[in-house]
Amino acid sequence: MTHPGRLRAVAVLATGALLLSGCSAGDGQNGTGGGEPSAAASSTGPETVKIAAGVDTQTRVLAHLYQQRLSADGVPATVVDVGSTRAEIFDALQDGRATMVPDFTGDLYVYARQHEVPASQTTGASPTPAPSASADTDAPRGLLDSLGQLLGITGETGPSGDDVYRALPDVMPSGLEVLDSSGAQRTDQVVVTAATDAQYDLKSLDGSGKQCGKLAVGMPTDYADSAQGEPGLKAYYDCDPKAAPEYKTTDELVDALLTDQVQAAVLRSSEPVIQDDGLVALEDPNRLFRPEHAVVVGSEKLSDQAVSSVNAVTAELTTEDLTTITRLTGGEDPAMSPEKAATYLREQPR
Repeated sequence: MTHPGRLRAVAVLATGALLLSGCSAGDGQNGTGGGEPSAAASSTGPETVKIAAGVDTQTRVLAHLYQQRLSADGVPATVVDVGSTRAEIFDALQDGRATMVPDFTGDLYVYARQHEVPASQTTGASPTPAPSASADTDAPRGLLDSLGQLLGITGETGPSGDDVYRALPDVMPSGLEVLDSSGAQRTDQVVVTAATDAQYDLKSLDGSGKQCGKLAVGMPTDYADSAQGEPGLKAYYDCDPKAAPEYKTTDELVDALLTDQVQAAVLRSSEPVIQDDGLVALEDPNRLFRPEHAVVVGSEKLSDQAVSSVNAVTAELTTEDLTTITRLTGGEDPAMSPEKAATYLREQPR
């Protein structure tokens, strides 16, 4: 997804630089796998960019991907563990223990809107979380707040990816900025098997209302009662499923779908099983599901070179890359560590 304009002017990289390639600077070093600051990061050299690992495995792999590119471009960088909740990460960004973090736009906006009172916010204005929202909404899925409500967007369709991206700078704490957004996304979607799609001629959530009463829709834990769960399906598509059971893990949810315990399931668009098992993702024309595009939040003190390197990586990320990350690092016995998965991605032809 191409966004209009940049939030910050950056220097242009040398034309000979490869977007996701270059020498690896992080293999087999410190406990975070991000590599120690290079010799260039001396008292007189550039400051080391400290990349928070983020909220989950996907963001951790992206952190290593950015670290490797920055190091290849001559910018000292390391991956740091500052906690896996957005509260911990934002604290680290503001006190200098971290310089930047990869995240995803929709959940990032909801968190910042609920928990931060940015300097740019009009005096007297305050976040308006849903009455049922819990005190800690770091969980990356199933947040109870309506994104459209928080953005002030009402009507028959939810906010677009551009709507969310444009709103992010206004909810960032002072001293932080939003870098470029990526076309890579892990937006939730309703998926069905090819057989179910053919049986009910679904294709899209729009018009699915007539069939919804015949379908049980499996959902992640704490999702069914959220704005994107049963209430959202009813409001956006007049879809009232016969049941909406919740499952603790993606594997359990997928197993329920493939064995017809449920006839539809809410999965992230980056889940490998969608490709592997030929699942059909139903179109979401009314934008019920929160847009979740990869994005980086960084300190305003990041150098132009660092911002340029980071944005270059972001521009090349794809949803397929996120799927590959899950394929390589997911499950109880991952095929690769986050650092090695980042190296693998970087070495793929673009």
